[in-house]
Amino acid sequence: MNLFLYSLRSFFFCFILCFSLNILVAQPDSFIRSKNLWIEYKKAKTDSVKIRLLSDLAYISTNFLDNNKLADSISEIAIHIAEKNNDPFLKVVAWNNYIESNDLEQNYPKALDYTRKALQLCHSPEMEAMEWRTLHNLIAIYLSRRSYDNATVQSNKEMKLANKLNIGYKIESYLDIGMSLEGKLKMMDALNNFLIAQKLSEEINDTRLLKKCYAQLSDFYSLIKIFDKAIEYKQKQQIILLANNHPVDSAELMWTQNQKHTIICRYNNCLDEKNVEDVIDYSIRTKNIRLKNFEFAIYRKHLIETERMDKLYHVYNIQYPEELKILTVNDTGTYYRLKAFFKDQECQFDSAHYYFTMAEEKIHTNPNLLFRSNFYNRFGQFLTRTGKTKEAIDKLTKAYQLAEVDSWFGKMEFMLTASVQLSVLYALSGDFTHAYYYSEKNSWLNKNIAVITNKEKANIMWLEYQIKLDNEKRDIQLRQRKNVLYMMAGGIVFLIIVACIIFFLIYRNYRNQKRSNKLLDAAKKKSEDLLLNILPIEIAEELKINGIVKAKRFDEVTVMFTDFKDFTQVSEKLSAEELVEKIHFYFSEFDKIIEKHGVEKIKIIGDSYMCAGGLPVSNQTHAYDIVSAALELQELMIEQKTRLSEKGQTFFELRIGIHTGPVIAGVVGKKKYAYDIWGDTVNTASRMENSGEINRVNISGTTYEKVKNKFVCTYRGRVKAKHKGEIDMYFVESHKK
Repeated sequence: MNLFLYSLRSFFFCFILCFSLNILVAQPDSFIRSKNLWIEYKKAKTDSVKIRLLSDLAYISTNFLDNNKLADSISEIAIHIAEKNNDPFLKVVAWNNYIESNDLEQNYPKALDYTRKALQLCHSPEMEAMEWRTLHNLIAIYLSRRSYDNATVQSNKEMKLANKLNIGYKIESYLDIGMSLEGKLKMMDALNNFLIAQKLSEEINDTRLLKKCYAQLSDFYSLIKIFDKAIEYKQKQQIILLANNHPVDSAELMWTQNQKHTIICRYNNCLDEKNVEDVIDYSIRTKNIRLKNFEFAIYRKHLIETERMDKLYHVYNIQYPEELKILTVNDTGTYYRLKAFFKDQECQFDSAHYYFTMAEEKIHTNPNLLFRSNFYNRFGQFLTRTGKTKEAIDKLTKAYQLAEVDSWFGKMEFMLTASVQLSVLYALSGDFTHAYYYSEKNSWLNKNIAVITNKEKANIMWLEYQIKLDNEKRDIQLRQRKNVLYMMAGGIVFLIIVACIIFFLIYRNYRNQKRSNKLLDAAKKKSEDLLLNILPIEIAEELKINGIVKAKRFDEVTVMFTDFKDFTQVSEKLSAEELVEKIHFYFSEFDKIIEKHGVEKIKIIGDSYMCAGGLPVSNQTHAYDIVSAALELQELMIEQKTRLSEKGQTFFELRIGIHTGPVIAGVVGKKKYAYDIWGDTVNTASRMENSGEINRVNISGTTYEKVKNKFVCTYRGRVKAKHKGEIDMYFVESHKK
């Protein structure tokens, strides 16, 4: 897109938007709207009206006041009224209102339970519209948890039901199918569904549905990084808002501005700060707390990533000092992070360290692993600058490990940020083993990021070309229809002349169609050749057919972690050659032992050894196999300790932790393949090792139930494990005779 025309169009649109702000001022703020709804609720005579008003109140609490607990409480009152009334229709309405008015990520189990209850009551023909609504909400729940396979199954059911209703239901079903396919990275199929929905919305001239289509297409193009198209669709959405709503829905308009700021920030990290501050001022004036929090988050992220700490200081201490006070109550983690940045800017490093530490205590429970990884990266960089090398290594290691666990495809950039610094810090501190380890990681990550970047480029080129093909096909079909109409325009009087014209046109159409097909085939082959120039043929074929490489879920495996006690201190007494020789000996013996017991080695992480039983082929003896191998590992370590201590040589002692549960397993990497496993079971097994003792085998209560009839075990009680709470733990003493 021509940059000048794009800039001119954006300027014109911003002028229209600014002109419309005069309309927005008169609308009541969120607290006044809530107060008025409560007054109406107290006057309501029927349960159906009460439930509707409570739903509106819950919606405002979530989407304006950003108070999820209040929304949940209000929605539960509505459900209680419906259940007391015992009308099936009112129950289904109340349950669906809960899902549509509450934060699905925070209330996932409850929302899922309500949809299942609602579906059980939606079997009669008169309830088909309500059944569709429930399926639509169930899909939203699955999408909130990235459960795309489940969302796809339900969206197909939703479409079958929509075909019995009307076109409006079909349009929303196409959007749901598209979002489910988008999550599975089937981008062409997703786009086709979005475009069908857009076309149908235009045909029936439904501006409400058209806004939804534009919003979804904007999100889609933002995801595949075609940002000019993403912004174009977001502006189309705003134009409909300005043209078709009287008065203009100011909150919705400001939310579209917020979403556009998010796209622009991803595009070139260059925000119109005046426009951002206008949205913030509007949200403060109307007490739209949720919009305010989202817009501040974008502004804060932009200023931090562009290293404009002076502007960040000005925003929170000069322009909006009350927001900093609000954070001390509502979001202390963000408050401490900001204070750390400010103190670092002021060269008050002790105070900055204090606030970083306080922020760390608040963010360790945040479920967003990449958010935590980014925090530890910044904490580590600060510690590096202030000369606290050992502590910096600890924080950067956490940053690396958190990013490594996350399943998002962009995690490698977070891992690379941490590993680059770790390789330098370890080298400066003289630990060349770890320095070499992380330098190898740097190389591997750089290669894989390059592979993913090329894959994304290929996807985008392939997608753009397919869109072009579809447009050309539609143009050809349109020309053909026009030609047919021209052929039918003649009268009976000119039958012979018309017959000649028809023959000529048919022949010309056939020749044009043949030429067009050849051009399309040649262009398609060119596109495929381009794809094969970027990716290997096997990967390219899999990308075109499936879009992803499938992983496998195991419902029950047993995972073991081992770790050498005081490894760093002991290794400092050895030369590099001696250290590598000892580690090689121990891990080689470990490999022999687990192979004997049919256990699968997963990987070595520094001085930690990880293996699992019950995969890649499921079996029923995995817990017994792992525990037997663990006892033999400890026997080996004790024998080595006795032998080496008699000679006055350095020896290692071992902690072992074991846990049983479900995992996801699959192959990662492009050139150096690795079989790996993920899931909470892995994290818990690691915590079991951390909570164990040397020369002992520490198992969880889950594993104990699997092996208690075959081993003598000692109950340790409920032991606190980091980030896991208290866990039942046992020491395995020996086999039962």
